[in-house]
Amino acid sequence: MNRYRYPIKALAADYVRAAIGVFLPLALMIFTKLIPVVFYSMTALALLFAVYGLRTAWRHGTVLIVDEIGVRQEGPLGGLLDRKLRWSEMRDFRLRYYSTERDRKGGWMQLTLRRGDNRDPGDHDSGGRWNSANRGAIRMDSHLPGFDEIVRRAYLAARDRGLAIDPTTAANLSSLGLGSNDPSAAITDAKSPS
Repeated sequence: MNRYRYPIKALAADYVRAAIGVFLPLALMIFTKLIPVVFYSMTALALLFAVYGLRTAWRHGTVLIVDEIGVRQEGPLGGLLDRKLRWSEMRDFRLRYYSTERDRKGGWMQLTLRRGDNRDPGDHDSGGRWNSANRGAIRMDSHLPGFDEIVRRAYLAARDRGLAIDPTTAANLSSLGLGSNDPSAAITDAKSPS
């Protein structure tokens, strides 16, 4: 079992952006006289960046646990937004690249995993009701230490399950040295999901 979490170094720029986005509009609202439409715009901007800061703090407090059975995402809110996925139940595997520069030298990758419709008896709360929190997608990006290892493990599970891999995911896998260089081969070689 391996545990992964985002280090502060990977999230420092996000924290700085959130702080500037909250405090600059607040300073303008407090120290200058703004017309109402600008005041409300600054309020909306400060709230938007506050949500961004909370999301960054949530990512910072999240732990991803990967083992031979599957992957679990445990957040800082005590199970409220936790997710889990067994490799045997995975139905969707996507790897996307988001470029920050035209030459594609800067950017990051994001892995998205979703489970199938099979419901695990362990996914019920104490009253026997289905815990929908376990149904959401698990997303992680390449700022996470060990990201390549997680992608490799998820790719092997998707291949073992016979999941079709879309051309974008196939191309991104190829850049990591996984799969075929031909995106169309990834789709035709896959067995149909059971």
